[in-house]
Amino acid sequence: MTQPAPHPRPTAETWALARADFLSGLSAAVVAERHGISERQIRRRAAKEGWRRSDFEPMGMAPTPAWMKPPPTAAEERANDDALEEVDEAEAAARFGLLFEPKPRSLRRYAFRRASESAAMDRPQVAVSWMRLVQLIDRCGERIDEEAHPYREADYVRAAYLRRLNEQYGEDGDPDLNPDTAPTG
Repeated sequence: MTQPAPHPRPTAETWALARADFLSGLSAAVVAERHGISERQIRRRAAKEGWRRSDFEPMGMAPTPAWMKPPPTAAEERANDDALEEVDEAEAAARFGLLFEPKPRSLRRYAFRRASESAAMDRPQVAVSWMRLVQLIDRCGERIDEEAHPYREADYVRAAYLRRLNEQYGEDGDPDLNPDTAPTG
């Protein structure tokens, strides 16, 4: 049996010409035949050195199926639906009220609403923690109302001090300390 004659080792000049032909858009088979290099050698060199033909357009990956996409963020949801901005504003107002005017009844409503939302969003552990807060408010909510003071202890001390100052110096006629004798506009 006769074996095909081995291809002579291509020179650097031959590789440069082969590369130029390949990059111009010729197929590897045509470049191999033209320059006397095996098609396999052309493909290996092209892969190794990153040759890309001029007509090559990389195929992108297939789009991600909807079931694999992550859920949209809150900002994306707000951008898609203007009504959500109104909901966010109402939620911020509710939190503001809870922070600066805490009332057991409003806190209970807020906690129950959050528990319901968490349960609906399939987050049972979060829902349970909010329901514990609801139960705690039910047990001690009235006592909180009875014991609650609208001001801090320091504010009461400050008010008592100002009252003493007013009693002590207000009778001497100092108009700055006695609001009854202060000049009106």
